[in-house]
Amino acid sequence: MASLRCNYSVIFVFSIVLFASLIPKLHANIGDFDPYLEKKAEEALQSSLAAYNENPEQLTQTFNKEVGETLFNGTRRYLREII
Repeated sequence: MASLRCNYSVIFVFSIVLFASLIPKLHANIGDFDPYLEKKAEEALQSSLAAYNENPEQLTQTFNKEVGETLFNGTRRYLREII
């Protein structure tokens, strides 16, 4: 019985500590009012809209072309020493 009673007290103390650690997070909405973060969010949105491509086939073809040029170009350097 003593071990069961000890477990309840440990759970109670753990619950109190957990609840106490959550209290500061309830008032941590500084990101909603911070002008610097709002400006960065707007810049990120504009950047993502500028980078958006409406034609996925063209994007895939461009990517495949660049990969092919990188893999099959004849001017690759070989850093291995010739013996």
